[in-house]
Amino acid sequence: MQRGWALSEEPADPHPDDIRATTGRRRAGPAGRRPVQDRPVHTARTALTLGAAEIVGKLSMLVLTVGAARMLGVADFGAFSYALAVGMLAAVLPMWGYDAVVIQRASAESTRLRALLAELLAMRTLLVVLAFAVVGALTGLTSLSGRQGAAAGLLIVAAVLMDTYTEAYRSAAAVLERQGMMAIVHLMQRLLTAGAALAALFGDTGLTGLAVAFLAGTLVGPLTAAVLTRRTGVAPDWHAVSRASLVRLNRGTWIIGVASLVLMVLFRIDTVMIAWFVDDRAVGIYAAAYRLLETTLFVGFVAARVLFPLMASTPEPKRVQHYTELGISMMAAVYVPYATLLWCRGHGVLRILFGTQFADEGTGMLAWLAPAPLFFGMSYLASFSVVAAGPTLRALYSSLVALVVNLGLNLALIPRYGGLAAAFTTTLSYAVYAAALILLGRTRMGTPRLPRVLLPAVAASALACAPLLAPLPLAPALLGAAALYVACWLLVTQRTDPHQVQVLRRMLRRRRLT
Repeated sequence: MQRGWALSEEPADPHPDDIRATTGRRRAGPAGRRPVQDRPVHTARTALTLGAAEIVGKLSMLVLTVGAARMLGVADFGAFSYALAVGMLAAVLPMWGYDAVVIQRASAESTRLRALLAELLAMRTLLVVLAFAVVGALTGLTSLSGRQGAAAGLLIVAAVLMDTYTEAYRSAAAVLERQGMMAIVHLMQRLLTAGAALAALFGDTGLTGLAVAFLAGTLVGPLTAAVLTRRTGVAPDWHAVSRASLVRLNRGTWIIGVASLVLMVLFRIDTVMIAWFVDDRAVGIYAAAYRLLETTLFVGFVAARVLFPLMASTPEPKRVQHYTELGISMMAAVYVPYATLLWCRGHGVLRILFGTQFADEGTGMLAWLAPAPLFFGMSYLASFSVVAAGPTLRALYSSLVALVVNLGLNLALIPRYGGLAAAFTTTLSYAVYAAALILLGRTRMGTPRLPRVLLPAVAASALACAPLLAPLPLAPALLGAAALYVACWLLVTQRTDPHQVQVLRRMLRRRRLT
C-alpha cells in the first residue's frame, strides 16, 4: 500500500450500472455497489479545490469578524460570538451524525442515495424545529444584552441551524464525488453573508442588523445547494420516507451523534462558560483569539470530506490507516507552521487584525490555542476513521474521556483564570480526544505512524522560526519563513514519503497542460 498523496497507482474500479438510476450518467453493476474511486491526483485536486474555496470563505468570515469586533465594540461583539456558540451547540441535535451515516451507507450502496437524502432532510427538519424551540424557550440563558440582544441572538441561532441543510447536500455531493460543486456553493454563501453583514455594520444597524444580514446570507447556501443537487439528477426521493425508514436511518447514529455532541462541546462550551463565569468583555477578547484558531479548521474538514468516502467504501484497517496518515500529513503541513507563526508573532497578528486592546489581553490565550487546530484536526479525522466500518462504542468512549477532561478543567479554572484557562483546556481536550481515538480504535484504523507523518512539518517549521524571531517587520518575516518552510518540507518529504512529492508534481503538470 502506497503512502501519502499517492493513494494508488492502479486504475480505478469501474462504476456499476445502477448508478444510472442515481446520476443518470454511470453504468449499473452487481447489487448496486460502487466503491468510491481511488485516484491520487483526483483526490489531491479535490482537496485543493475544496481548500481554496474554504480559504476564501474563511477569509471573508474573518473580515466580517474583524469588522464586527471593531465596529460593535467588545461587549456587543461578545454577544454576537456567544450567540454563534449557542447556535453551534444547538445544531448538534439536527446534525447528530446523520451525514456520516448517509455517506457511509450510500458509498457502499449508491442506489440508496436519493432515499437516504430525503430521509436525512426530513429528520433534519424535525430536529431543527425542536432545537430552535428549545433555544427560544431558554432565551434568558442564551442572550447577553436584554430583549434586543435575545432577538438578535435567536436570528443568529436560526442562521446556524439553516446551515445544517447545506451540510446534508454536502453529504450527497461527497458520495457523488462532486464536492467541487458544493465548494462553490459554500464560497458563494460565505461571501454573500460577509458582504451583507459588513453592509449592515457600515449602515450602523447594530447587533440586530448584523443578525438579520447574517441570516439572509446564510439562507443562500441550502437553497442553492438544493437546486444544484437536483440538476445532477439526485433529487430527494420523498416517497421513500416513512416512519420505518427514519427508524432505520437512526439505527446506530446515536453513537456518532454523541461523539459529534462532544466534539461541539469541546469546540464551543468554553465561550459559553466564559460568558457565565466572567462577562461579555472577556468573551469578546477570547473570541478574537479563538477566531484565529477557527479560521484554519477547514483543513481538517476538507481532509475528512475527501477521505471518508474512500475509507467507508472499503473499510479495511490498513486502508483506513493509510488514509488517516494521509489526512494527518495534509493537516500537519498547514497547522504546524501556523502554530509556529502564532507562537512567534501572535501579538502582532492580533494587533493588526483587532487592535491593541485585543492584542495586549489576548496574546497569552492565542499562545495556548496555537496547537489546538492540529489536535482538533487529528481528532476530527480519527472520529471518521473509527466509524468508517460503521458505528462503534469506541468513538463514544473516546468522546466521553475528552468531555470529562474539558468540563472538569473548565469548571475548575475558568472562574479564576478566564480566557487563559479556556484556551489551555481547549487544546488539551483535543489532544486527549485524538489520543483516545487512536488508542481505542486501533483494530479499525490501525496505528497511524505519527512521527513519520509529522516529521516534515515539524522540521520545516523549526527552520522557519529564524526569520519569525528576527527583528523584522511582519511581512518580510513571513516571506522568509514561508520560503524556508516550503524548501525544507519538500526536502524532508522527499526522503520520508516521496510519493507525496510525486503526486503533487503530477497534479501540477496536469494543471499546466490544461
